[in-house]
Amino acid sequence: MSNGHLICAIIPIAAITPIAAVTATVAIVLAVIALFAIAWRMIRPRYLLATPADEIHFAATLDGWDLALYRYRPQSLVAGREPIVLCHGMLSNRFNVDLDEEVSLARFLRQRGFDAWVMELRGHGGSRRSKERATSTPGSGVRGRFDWNIDDYIQRDLAAVIDHVRRATGADQVHWFGHSMGGMILYGACALPGTTRSIRSAVLTDAPASFATLRARVPLGRAYARLFPAVPPALVIPILGPLVWLLPDLMGPRYGIRDRKLMVSLLANAIIPWGSSRALLQFCDMLESGRFRSDGGGVDYEQGASRMDFPLLVLSSARKMLDERSILFGYEKSIAADKRYVRLSRAEGYSTDYTHSNLLLSASSPREVFPLIAQWYEDHSSA
Repeated sequence: MSNGHLICAIIPIAAITPIAAVTATVAIVLAVIALFAIAWRMIRPRYLLATPADEIHFAATLDGWDLALYRYRPQSLVAGREPIVLCHGMLSNRFNVDLDEEVSLARFLRQRGFDAWVMELRGHGGSRRSKERATSTPGSGVRGRFDWNIDDYIQRDLAAVIDHVRRATGADQVHWFGHSMGGMILYGACALPGTTRSIRSAVLTDAPASFATLRARVPLGRAYARLFPAVPPALVIPILGPLVWLLPDLMGPRYGIRDRKLMVSLLANAIIPWGSSRALLQFCDMLESGRFRSDGGGVDYEQGASRMDFPLLVLSSARKMLDERSILFGYEKSIAADKRYVRLSRAEGYSTDYTHSNLLLSASSPREVFPLIAQWYEDHSSA
């Protein structure tokens, strides 16, 4: 064979080989993903949890959502104690504050004699859209499957839940508990007329009230939110679940949770499969502008903290995802005569440096964190 013939034979092979290599690599990756997904389908059912609430209610929003409420009623309600509404964080659900018999702030509060109501924001957990009411209410038509943003949490969901709990219990006011986004929406709602009158006291954990110190460009997050309608934890959890099951310490350094059962239970129950990219886009806007405000800037939510005149307890983890100054901001701006800031760290006498994730969801939470929260509500009820 001449050199010319040899070169002609090699060129097609050289061209095909990279393509074949890429194809083989993609096939291997897809096969591994499929194996992980199959493994997760086998593992997950063993860790699914029930929610043994005493009652399940639904709070109707003005734009056609029915927000799930899980009520834990004490056997003997202490007179003069206002009900407590507990709100989870972003991309989470009721299991954030009500995981199981061992780790549940809601059930702990019931044991201490409080009427505890665990809520779920729109698009989370058991909350559902009511198409009948949405189409019958002027100006509230269904816009899309993932059509909500942070404004909807603040301006619609919080008010609907508080109104429902007040009607169901006959209470003039409620106590509020909010973790992360659950506290953030109370700060925002207090910038709106009338909200503060409904709050007896509040406990907020790792909840940002300002974005000035967090200011950063997030081009990838913004680009994703514009291209796709949903944020998809459902695509990540089937991979992460088996990894955590095999390597229980995998998430320990970042999240402070090293127990296999607890971590897999969280992945199987406490993270919603799909979130709204509109909420992500608004969050990106807040980060890039450094301002906690409504979509379009019409409402300055940072003003909410300066209108909080009710007793306020702010808990801050030692190892958090956000700058501590964004959390301290709400405490410092609050005009409450009775307020307290606690950093949950070894330096402050706690058994561990708590993280944003394990603050409510660790073996030590019922011993160290839950009693602190319950005592606050006991000391600040009307009785």
